[in-house]
Amino acid sequence: MKKLFNFYLDSSIHIALSVYALTYSTLLLFHLPYDEAVLYFTFYGTIVTYNFIKYGSSAKRYFFVASRYMKWIQLLSFVCFGLALFYAYYLQWETLLWAIGLSVLSSLYILPYLPNQKNFRTLPQFKILIVALCWTGVTVVLPLVNATIFELNQTTIFFMIQRMLLILILMIPFEICDLQFDAPALETLPQRIGVAKTKLLGYIWIVLFVVIEFWQTETFLAIFYSTIGLSVLLAIVVWQASIKKSKYFTSFWVESIPIVWFLVLLFS
Repeated sequence: MKKLFNFYLDSSIHIALSVYALTYSTLLLFHLPYDEAVLYFTFYGTIVTYNFIKYGSSAKRYFFVASRYMKWIQLLSFVCFGLALFYAYYLQWETLLWAIGLSVLSSLYILPYLPNQKNFRTLPQFKILIVALCWTGVTVVLPLVNATIFELNQTTIFFMIQRMLLILILMIPFEICDLQFDAPALETLPQRIGVAKTKLLGYIWIVLFVVIEFWQTETFLAIFYSTIGLSVLLAIVVWQASIKKSKYFTSFWVESIPIVWFLVLLFS
């Protein structure tokens, strides 16, 4: 069971469920109907993208693997790539253009784009921002574009800012836990300002997240059950984050928060 659970995490299925949950949450919050194409496209596409980021620092390493364990992950990635293409056929053309742009942005996270072989992940202070931008684009822009209601009005802009804040907060435990592995040149938040100030910044972002919801939401119950409950969970994981935490803390518990939030929205 432990090997199966580790495969579930290592093959990016869990993080894909988190993306699926956030995308579905966007549909619920904008009172949009269930969109199978965009939901499953983002789910399978996330598995492919994250496995490429984690294991495909070079094409040779990604396509020619030796271990049996990696071959199973590779096989899953290829199957998911085919399923993502299948659901892409049912997306709007404008949605596909956005998806291609986000895919290129995600790929540049590990692929070199400058003559000195740098990528976005090696740029100082850029790691956390690129993840927030990609997640916001996939979980907010794609479902709204596919529903043909995407426009840069006040509601959408503040919703995107709020989603970016959510992703930035969720990234803080990863940044702190990765402090022992990240190169000093990355200049991540904990490296620049320390763990304590990084957590303080996370609490400030949580407050901003709630303020935006109070400003935008009309019903008290929606605020209480979704935003307040979510904010408490976010505060707990930021408070609990440390360098010596188990990988399951971030890879499972932190990434489960969007799923929990989605379930609250779905059944409230």
